[in-house]
Amino acid sequence: MGEGRSAASNEARNGAAGEASRPLLSVVTPVFNGTEYLPQLIDTLRKQQRVPDEVIIVDDGSTDDSSAMADRLGAGLPRLQVVRQENQGQAVARNVGMRHATGRYLTFLDVDDWLDPSAYATLVGMAEDEDLDIAIGNAWNHYEGRKPDSLVYADVADTGVISGETWFQQRWLARHLPHYCWMHVYRRSFIDRHGFAFPRADPHEDVVWVTETLLAARRLHYVPKPLYWYRKKLTYPLPPPVFAPDGKLRRHKTVEATMHNARALSEIAKRGTLQPLTRELIRREFVNGGCLIVRQIRRLPDRVQRKHYMNRILQERFFHLLWDNAAGLSQYWRVFRFHVLACALALAARF
Repeated sequence: MGEGRSAASNEARNGAAGEASRPLLSVVTPVFNGTEYLPQLIDTLRKQQRVPDEVIIVDDGSTDDSSAMADRLGAGLPRLQVVRQENQGQAVARNVGMRHATGRYLTFLDVDDWLDPSAYATLVGMAEDEDLDIAIGNAWNHYEGRKPDSLVYADVADTGVISGETWFQQRWLARHLPHYCWMHVYRRSFIDRHGFAFPRADPHEDVVWVTETLLAARRLHYVPKPLYWYRKKLTYPLPPPVFAPDGKLRRHKTVEATMHNARALSEIAKRGTLQPLTRELIRREFVNGGCLIVRQIRRLPDRVQRKHYMNRILQERFFHLLWDNAAGLSQYWRVFRFHVLACALALAARF
């Protein structure tokens, strides 16, 4: 028995020593044609009071000079890695960045955003001192001068250390939980223990990730100090052609993401380990959001694409999923109305 305790003690000490020898903070940034923003990105990392120990920039198939610029401007940043891959979207790029990251803490930074100089000193220090799974700071929505910047959380006080499920409930009861993974610093062992990864649900890959990580976090702390600037761009790249070169209809990312997230959240809501209130709030979220898929499809500019997706959501019984998870008369009525509308639009598209 004494030898067994001694071996276990040695293993624990060796594990702790190995953890301590790893870099403290890894930053993962996906980039696609980011030369306009890379100078500011590198500058905001250099100006951190607590400079990250490892920076992984994933060039997601850029057609500009992003990789070379990141290598050139980032010279001198600790453990800078520029990883190049074919264009696969932000979710895949973040997952690739995570696989390259070795830090004890992990955070994400979008290429067109920037940080308060105290951001990482505040959040990593808090995570270390309080043994957190997730540390969260506030952020500014930056509108590029079109209107004044606004706080993501305008009137939310310091939470102290709470569970992620408690934070989830508080935010959804207040009807405001932005799915922004870049507001968070994560303990890497927490991410690895649960096997979290971003789903291929661009452009809403944060929805399931944030939900899953919050519900699993035992120790979370939010501070109201704004530490991040989130650029809300007015212009967006033109969508790709409806048909691929081989003549097949392309997947529409937003519609596909809505369908994926509704199904994923419905599975999460079934978990018996969650509190009843949490399951109800998850269902309320994806039922309301899922109904809006009809509006997304109606706005598609191509008639063939609209017809394809309207028929698909009916054939795949998407509204049956929403009906089975509706909570209360108002949601049943909402699902019914949008289901009838979808049927009418699908019928009209035949003529």
